[in-house]
Amino acid sequence: MKLDRRNFLAASTGLLLSPLSLATTPSASAAPKHVLIAGAGLAGLAAAYELAQQGFAVTIIEGRERIGGRVFTMREGFAGGQHVEMGGELIGNSYKRLLGYATKLNVPFEDVPSDVATGGSVAPQLGAISSAAVLKGKFYAAGSQLATPQDAHVYGLSGDEALGLPPSMLSKYARQMAQEVAANPMRMAELDKLSLADVLRQRGVSGEAIKLMNIALNYNDIETVSAAAIVFDGQRRMGAGNKACRLIGGNDALPKALAEAAQKLGVKIILNATVKAIKHRADAVSVTFADRSGKLETLSADKLVCTIPFAVLREVTFSPALPEAKATAIKQLAYTHITKVYLQGNRAQWNKRNVGSSVWTDTPIERIFSVGGKNSDTSENALGIFATWMDGLGARAPDAMAEDARQAWAKREFETALPFMAGAIQTTQTKSWANDVFARGAYAHYTRGQVTALQPAIKTAVGAIHFAGEHTAEKSPGMEGALESAERVVMEISAAVKVAAT
Repeated sequence: MKLDRRNFLAASTGLLLSPLSLATTPSASAAPKHVLIAGAGLAGLAAAYELAQQGFAVTIIEGRERIGGRVFTMREGFAGGQHVEMGGELIGNSYKRLLGYATKLNVPFEDVPSDVATGGSVAPQLGAISSAAVLKGKFYAAGSQLATPQDAHVYGLSGDEALGLPPSMLSKYARQMAQEVAANPMRMAELDKLSLADVLRQRGVSGEAIKLMNIALNYNDIETVSAAAIVFDGQRRMGAGNKACRLIGGNDALPKALAEAAQKLGVKIILNATVKAIKHRADAVSVTFADRSGKLETLSADKLVCTIPFAVLREVTFSPALPEAKATAIKQLAYTHITKVYLQGNRAQWNKRNVGSSVWTDTPIERIFSVGGKNSDTSENALGIFATWMDGLGARAPDAMAEDARQAWAKREFETALPFMAGAIQTTQTKSWANDVFARGAYAHYTRGQVTALQPAIKTAVGAIHFAGEHTAEKSPGMEGALESAERVVMEISAAVKVAAT
């Protein structure tokens, strides 16, 4: 069902007439202030659009040959007009910034069916699993039980640990930690001293269950991710809403619309420009970048909005050196390794078995999602796309493979996990975010001790340099977090210009 965009626009009036639109602009009698933006992802494009509306001269420098950053819709090679999201996927219905821009820029969006959004297809009874699973080669349909009086759990788990899949077990403990922090905010600092695995062991979770929870964790390792980071990310996700949306035709429609609107306002976008060095002082900055041939060029401006992920920014030289706290944050902030392989083919057998939208597995491909095609189609011509999704430690092996080898490997593992799908797949595509030289990971996360040590310095400006991107967001996750950061830096720059003018 399509959302009523007119009603959404009316509801979002407060957003579209936000302080960004009302902030003081450069004096009409003076030359417009020039702002450089490093990165043409959502954060960079939104910042460029908003600053240009206020009269700033804006130039975006982007290392890739495309805009969008980690919003990357792939259509190449897929039949039937189907496409996949290699990067940012689902959008919460409370993503007011993102949906506000979509409404303003005439980008249509729609609700996502609840089973796709949640990864489940069955409202589970006590002891039943909400999505399908594969454990030690055995397939469990959604709504079935992992252990019964007749059959023990295949991993020897017992009690509450035997009742649900590892992600469900983990959710229970995440809620416990969140409740503790809500009752005593000082608990956050205590949890930051511990890894998630440390906290689970303290609460009597078995070693086998902890190992299983480390599969498809959405972080690099249960032994290193900060327990406080689990609470922090949970708080951000709570604000995402209770339903999921997606942009009709692909999420790349929004960065394209933002870029088009920004360019109409005079924003320049330079592609294939890899930032190499940044010189800065309190009132000016210059950025040296290399084009596709390696030729160096330098641009100067009054301000720089740097949206480059810290995992990549480590390779950029700053002169003078950044303050110690900022430099340490750039050097140490962790980024989650995520690798996807998409497989397109006939989905009739999947549908006939009512597999649902996802399968959690203990195999090397970890999770399988149904991301394309109709669940009701059981015809010989049923066409669908399935995503195998590996992250953290599970991404190491596929990341080490050449892309064609990785695709062949994932197809074999897919058919091994789901034998009824043998011979169904015709087309594959893949993306490793850890191997992407402009990302070095899918998104940032905090390892043990980093919430306390790094977070205070991550978003702070240094002289003429302002920092944006999802890694700097504190209230919203993912794509909405990127836009939250753009909103912040635009307000910072507008305020700085106002102060300088007085």
